[in-house]
Amino acid sequence: MTAADDQVRRALLRRGFALEYATLAWNVAGIVVLAVAALSARSVALAGFALDSLIEIGASTVVIWELSGTGEDRQRRGLRQMGYAFATLAVYLLAQCTVVLATGYPPRHSVPGICCTAVPAPVLFALAAGMAHSGMGLGSPVLRVA
Repeated sequence: MTAADDQVRRALLRRGFALEYATLAWNVAGIVVLAVAALSARSVALAGFALDSLIEIGASTVVIWELSGTGEDRQRRGLRQMGYAFATLAVYLLAQCTVVLATGYPPRHSVPGICCTAVPAPVLFALAAGMAHSGMGLGSPVLRVA
């Protein structure tokens, strides 16, 4: 590996850490807002988004952990942990949606809920694109899918 390659790798690694810390901060702030919006609207969808933010906090910590010392075993464990968390979220949403549909209980209209789902999209897409680019450059599948 040349000095230039090493310098590019270090820059990508710094960028990966910065993007993950930004994602972590975004999700920590977002979970509070989403939880309040979910409770006020009694919305399973917003509760799902809040839980997703909680899982994303865990995923960000897994990615930061993996970036601290890459290795195939760490990557596999990190991807597995992220997969289990999202599978758990899917089971929760399936159960909650089944209850809501069976009881016929509709959620209330929620302006904060609409804002909580519309505003983050461009920010999260930009973070995801940056992480995918850094992950491809580093050869890190955990960063690519985070």
